[in-house]
Amino acid sequence: MNKTQMKTRKTGIIVLCLLILFTIGFIWGNSMKSRSESQSLSLGVLQFIRPLLDAIFSPENVNDHLVRKLAHFAEFTALGAELALLSVLLGKRNLPSILNCLFAGLVVAVADETIQIFSSRGSQVIDVVLDFSGVIAGTLLLLLLHAIVLIVRKRRIQNQPKISGQA
Repeated sequence: MNKTQMKTRKTGIIVLCLLILFTIGFIWGNSMKSRSESQSLSLGVLQFIRPLLDAIFSPENVNDHLVRKLAHFAEFTALGAELALLSVLLGKRNLPSILNCLFAGLVVAVADETIQIFSSRGSQVIDVVLDFSGVIAGTLLLLLLHAIVLIVRKRRIQNQPKISGQA
């Protein structure tokens, strides 16, 4: 790896770390909202995405509660993907590194539910399970995409025409 590539990788790592911190701040910031603020936000999002949800779920199940649960899953899916990408950029694609990503996501999920206790919204173990499922999904999705990229790169290199005189 040359100096330019190393500098680009370092910049990417720094930007990704900032994105991870932003994502955690976003998650925890939403948990600090009161019950009425959270419900109001969920109802606003529901109005926006209702046609999509009605196409996926039965209309009687589409409500602000579903939006909150989907938001939890989506936020933590993003966090899981970001943590896994950080691991990849750091060159650590082994089982302990992936388990560390999952554990970090679980810690954020537990802290998230703890914050909700103090915002008078209450805490639910099922939300930690849902959040952690999102972390797992995001991590697996990122690792799958990374594996696909590696396979495509390898095939591209193998299919390059060889210049005569090269071994």
